[in-house]
Amino acid sequence: MTLQAIIIRADGALAETEDVRRRAFAQVFSEAGFDWSCDREGFALTAKLGSGEARMAHYVRAFLRGKPETEDFTLLIQAMHRRASKVFGEMLSSMVVEPRPGIRDLIIAARGDGLRLVLVSLLEPRDTERLLKTLFGDRGRQLFDVVVSGDKSGKGECARLYAEVRSSLGCDPKHSLVIEGGRRGAQAAKASDFPVITTRSAFCRESPAFSEDSVLIDNLTSLLTGRDRSPHDPLTSEDRADLLEAIYRLHASNCSGLTGLDWSDEMKVSDILKSKGSAIKTIEANATMRALAHSFRKEQVGAMLVLDDKGGLQGIISERDLARGIDEFGIDLPQMRVANLMTRSVVTCAPDDRVAAVANVMTQRRIRHLPVVVDGKVVGLISIGDVLKHRLDEVQLEASVLRDVARSRR
Repeated sequence: MTLQAIIIRADGALAETEDVRRRAFAQVFSEAGFDWSCDREGFALTAKLGSGEARMAHYVRAFLRGKPETEDFTLLIQAMHRRASKVFGEMLSSMVVEPRPGIRDLIIAARGDGLRLVLVSLLEPRDTERLLKTLFGDRGRQLFDVVVSGDKSGKGECARLYAEVRSSLGCDPKHSLVIEGGRRGAQAAKASDFPVITTRSAFCRESPAFSEDSVLIDNLTSLLTGRDRSPHDPLTSEDRADLLEAIYRLHASNCSGLTGLDWSDEMKVSDILKSKGSAIKTIEANATMRALAHSFRKEQVGAMLVLDDKGGLQGIISERDLARGIDEFGIDLPQMRVANLMTRSVVTCAPDDRVAAVANVMTQRRIRHLPVVVDGKVVGLISIGDVLKHRLDEVQLEASVLRDVARSRR
């Protein structure tokens, strides 16, 4: 289906508003005389409690240490939450809130290509407007054709908001693509039949490394494969075009990878490692590209890992990087160091990850090799060839079993 609209979640995918809310909580607790501190991961866990009042009550109960809750407790929570909501709104207007990496560039590219832009937000309308003004200036609201926010009390469930978005668009949701910031929002969007990309928020780390029915990435710039960059580096016009192309490609595949294969739910990365072994080929970061080419030929591999002194993963370099280097540096390439061309932001997987999900990530992001990492240590390396071979072996086994069953019934 043709992509007609991109739907962006304001509180999570557009900006890390939870960081602002955490700071608002810290100020209110300080004003109330409580010695409160909480890191991102701890604060993220309380989001499961639902409303802001429930989160506030959770922390106050910890200070009371089991003392009975009276009517004063309820009044205190209500007062603190009202104050936190006010401080949160003020901070949205006064703090330096940055958009998530790549999202501003995607908005520019999408508008230039004639796509409709929709913003969905659990924030109340006034705070949503404040966020847009902080991020994009006075004309921030005009960037979006439709804005759907929570109600004036700041309440709003993801399912209701996405149902409202679906009604507002007036077209098949398959013509749209949602960019979410966490698992719950992604599930709500998918429940309304929207294809979803989840840019994992720093406050939603509970999301699994891979998901078999959606795309999960750290940020949009991760879709620009084969480029050693910081996610906060500015994008060129060519980068923006490539980013939008990646979005179109993901939408065309309905945010799934090798959907033509019926993957077994039991197949895991560890199954591949059992058959191929856990041996990996490595090269030092200060080795020359000439030495790398020799190692590729000698070891008959297409990629090598770069490890630090403690065995931690520093980067990965492949034949594709070698070809790119020849094009960019010509005769200067042989004496250049591996560290100059290797990919430092390496996508990894774990032994317990499902092969189906790993295959999706490989195809969506055009990655041919994935290091397998446990507790920061590399325990293996799998390729797209390993993944397909494992599945074909399974298909052949299934076919053999079916033939035996058919023979036994004659």
